[in-house]
Amino acid sequence: MSVATDPDTVGVNVPGIGVIPEDVVTALTTACDTPLRRLLLDPDTGAVLQVGASTYRPSERLRRAVRKRDRTCRFPSCAVKAERCDLDHVVTFPRGPTSEGNLVVLCRHHHRLKHHAGWSLTMTPQGVCTWTTPSGLEYVTDPFDYRTLAA
Repeated sequence: MSVATDPDTVGVNVPGIGVIPEDVVTALTTACDTPLRRLLLDPDTGAVLQVGASTYRPSERLRRAVRKRDRTCRFPSCAVKAERCDLDHVVTFPRGPTSEGNLVVLCRHHHRLKHHAGWSLTMTPQGVCTWTTPSGLEYVTDPFDYRTLAA
C-alpha cells in the first residue's frame, strides 16, 4: 500500500485494488489501533524514499511532548487546557506522519471545526500554526512560551 503519487489523487494506492480515498483510510485507521507503515516511494524505481510512523495513535511520550509544547488548544484565543484536548494530525494520517511536527492540541469543538467547517491549518517545524478561515482570513498561534512563567 502506498500514498498516491498523482497530484490529482488524494488517497492510498493499494496495488491490485486502486486508490482508496483519504477519508476512508482515515476512518479505517482511527476505528481501531490498526498498525500501518507509511512508505514514500520513488515512482520511477519503486525505492523507499521515506518511512513514516507505523500507527495512527501517538505514544504516551509523544502525547506528553505535544501537550507540553501547546499547553492549550491551538485554535486562536481558545484556552482549553491541553489535558482536556484531542491530538490531531495537521496533515491527515497516513499522508502525514504521527510525529511532533504533525500533531497539534485541539479541543473537541475546534477539532470538529477544522474537519467539518472549511477551516484549514498549517504548522511550521517550530510549531507555529496558521489557521485559514473559509473566507481566506489567516490567524497565527504560537507554541507556549515558557519564559512567560518566569516573569
